[in-house]
Amino acid sequence: MSRPWIVAAAIIAVAGLEAVAYLRVRDLMLIAAGLPVAVALCCFVWVLLRPEKREKEPADVMENGPAEMLRHWHARAEMLVDRADGSRADWDRHLRPLLAKEFQLSAGLRVSKNRRALESAGVHLFGADLWRWVDPADSALRDQNTSAPGRAALDEILSRLQRM
Repeated sequence: MSRPWIVAAAIIAVAGLEAVAYLRVRDLMLIAAGLPVAVALCCFVWVLLRPEKREKEPADVMENGPAEMLRHWHARAEMLVDRADGSRADWDRHLRPLLAKEFQLSAGLRVSKNRRALESAGVHLFGADLWRWVDPADSALRDQNTSAPGRAALDEILSRLQRM
């Protein structure tokens, strides 16, 4: 934040220094050169030591606290749970990627590395019925007619992931 008086003082200081240099007054040269440095140092110390004036924070910044984050997380979790009762396309679009990613992270396996190892670990942990709802390769995004497995299946998948 440059204020006009600071700019004017700097211009006057430079002009005074040039005048002293032009007149070749060696006794005043040291003072003329040290004066702008002293003023700059004083301004620097004043800025560091002055009490801070805190501006009022906008309302949107205040709302981004932990409580607001928890509300957003809770709303998203409810939305995802509601998708469990929707169509298979909703499940495949919204829940399957999250569940598959969580399983891959927990198991330490990646689809691109070894598909068969991932599948056998998934069948072992979830069973064949639940694995088909977690398996990242068994997606049918356009299937609007088949229903999703429901909240009970989602709850069982999540509990098995948690036990893992």
